[in-house]
Amino acid sequence: MMDSGPDELQSAIENPFDEGSIEARLYNEILRRQSPFTIADLAARTECDPAGAREYIQSFVSLGVVIKHSGDPPTYERNDAYFEWDTVKALAQDHSLAELESRIESLLERIQTYQERYDADTPETVDQVTVDAKMSRASVDADLNDWTNTRAKLRRYKRARQIRLGRSESTCI
Repeated sequence: MMDSGPDELQSAIENPFDEGSIEARLYNEILRRQSPFTIADLAARTECDPAGAREYIQSFVSLGVVIKHSGDPPTYERNDAYFEWDTVKALAQDHSLAELESRIESLLERIQTYQERYDADTPETVDQVTVDAKMSRASVDADLNDWTNTRAKLRRYKRARQIRLGRSESTCI
């Protein structure tokens, strides 16, 4: 289900609203947003009345889907933690403990390959100057992006495994 970074996180999230409804249009637009937005901006992009958009956005704030920032006008942004948790829960539901552990193992192997290739513990600690002399910039950028995404996937799969382990323990009691 989840295999890459933020874009796949967005595509993996199921819209819980009826297709074509105002809620669905607003929710889909929030998923696409990478930066803060105003009610007017969101209403214009989803072709809905600003007063109606405001009501739905307040509901989304209450649910934790978006975060409200004070200002005049107030701005809102997608709450990535909400969507991350939703994705983790789906992974735990959709995969057995063995599948999760197998995926964790393959992700750890991929991370180890990058650590050895770049002689660094994380993508952030890679010495860009030294690496650029050995490899093409595009190749290094692709690797570092994949490494970052792989680390994010690993966190999600580990959290999903914890959920599964919790279920396994509760069924044994």
